[in-house]
Amino acid sequence: MFIQRTLAASLFLFPIAALAAPDLTPIEPQMVTIKAGQFMMGSARAANTQPVHSVTLKAFRIGKYEVTAAEFQRFAEATRYKAPRMCLQMASKRWFTSVPNEFVDAATLQSVSKFEPATCIGWNGADAYVKWLAKETGKKYRLPSEAEWEYASRAGGSGRYFFGNDETQACRYANLADRSAEAAIRRDFDGLEAREHVGVIPCDDKAGYASIVGMYEPNAFGLHDTLGNIAEFVQDCEHDTYAGAPTDGSAWVDAQCKARSLRGGSWHWRGFHASHRGAMPPDFIGALEGFRVAEDIVAPAPTETKPSPFDLELAQAQQAERARRAALADIPRPKG
Repeated sequence: MFIQRTLAASLFLFPIAALAAPDLTPIEPQMVTIKAGQFMMGSARAANTQPVHSVTLKAFRIGKYEVTAAEFQRFAEATRYKAPRMCLQMASKRWFTSVPNEFVDAATLQSVSKFEPATCIGWNGADAYVKWLAKETGKKYRLPSEAEWEYASRAGGSGRYFFGNDETQACRYANLADRSAEAAIRRDFDGLEAREHVGVIPCDDKAGYASIVGMYEPNAFGLHDTLGNIAEFVQDCEHDTYAGAPTDGSAWVDAQCKARSLRGGSWHWRGFHASHRGAMPPDFIGALEGFRVAEDIVAPAPTETKPSPFDLELAQAQQAERARRAALADIPRPKG
């Protein structure tokens, strides 16, 4: 994965004796404060999103972006974290296959930019990261609860998506299975359109696979990529319905958790309804799943924060990617 590629490249380019001591301090995420509020969680669209119920949340903070490969790499270097050896990802005409979790290029869909979301780490990797981040910074970082995630993603909206119901506008707001994704997969694999469970939305965002974070318009709360790019692990265990779910926004965790909840979607899927729920076993390692960070509020947020070197570098990468996409021609919908 990107972590391994970066380390290997560094050792190849510079003699070990000449290497400067690496920076092992955490890259703190840009956070958005979500005010206390109430909303109706769930929908009548699926059995596992019922019953629709009222949830009242206290204020919390959540990451503006999904955690990137660079941020996770810093954690892995600081802790000597052993990344999973295998990762389920598109690797051939066989669709998804478990392959060695090594540095790879775009053909096998792991991070080709350190500003893309960290994937192939599983729920356990996400949990280990937030615990390390909290320990190193002294802040109450954690994974968001499922209720917090849905509330923050909806951002007060009541439609299918946080921006409304018009799927043709989805490429403004999310990296989903659109015409660019279909073109990339037709080129590299066997296409999305033949997969009825995927389909292709009628727009083009000029991104084939995973995207640098923050390339799409945010929701009303200022969060990016909650609809697509990669699915996001949360704290909660999987439950078949919301019967007995907490109503205070806290995570619903069992003593024995067979699977962890996933929210959002990915570049591989059409846009999911805001209430959509998925889940994977904690030991599942895949290329479509990552996470973002949440934080308990124990002190007022600074009124003004100075961008970190990483924030500035990310902004430059976003600007360069916007220019690259602007130069690309639209991809028409494939025929036949």
